[in-house]
Amino acid sequence: MSKFMLIGGGNVGRGHTSYETETIDKEIVKMAGKENPNFLFIGLASNFSDSYYDTMKKIYKNLGCETVYLKKKNILNNRDIVEKKISDADIIYFCGGDSLKLVHDLKEYDMVSLIQEAISNNTVIAGMSAGAIMVCCDGYSDSLRLRGESDKYEFVEGLNFLDISFCPHYELNGDKAVELKNDLMGTDKKVIALENGVALKVVDGSYEIVRSIENTNAYMCFYDKEDTYTEKKMEKDIIFK
Repeated sequence: MSKFMLIGGGNVGRGHTSYETETIDKEIVKMAGKENPNFLFIGLASNFSDSYYDTMKKIYKNLGCETVYLKKKNILNNRDIVEKKISDADIIYFCGGDSLKLVHDLKEYDMVSLIQEAISNNTVIAGMSAGAIMVCCDGYSDSLRLRGESDKYEFVEGLNFLDISFCPHYELNGDKAVELKNDLMGTDKKVIALENGVALKVVDGSYEIVRSIENTNAYMCFYDKEDTYTEKKMEKDIIFK
């Protein structure tokens, strides 16, 4: 049974921000199906992974989890620790940040097969923003903007654990929505776009929408055969293969 939670975005209470993902975090723990699941945090996408983990540790300990952190120095210097932490995890959480960096590092450090094995062993794979893009075939990312290499959002490749094109931090009529509409023109591509405070729970190909902020939505964005652009609210009639 494969189990994923793709999170569109939202504050986790780090620094002086509010805590906006409580309902989603509770559902992630529930998905593990254990009383005290092992929670593993992987912060490769973030330049602030230590403080990010400190916040997630508090959240998931309060939800009954045993929490551990896979630091970059462990990844670089001790393969046995990497393999053990991943194999022991009931939940693996990939934080937000730079999508390109995350995908590159997971490949560079030979971790892709370990994640695939975890998926096969029913580990819950949760990803926030960049972490969610990594799970999918590709995603609409601001990585190049963050790096100062572009002023546009771009589709970047994920690891294709799910055959989904994913867009986090979506906002109707926002600049990202306008750019996505323009970039999809002339294509048959379909993109799942999530607002902050909403997540896509995918278990063995079927999905549910999980909201931690009221009135947030998930959309399927595409051009139809008549070249009409559609932002369709996700309903229960879509099954992922």
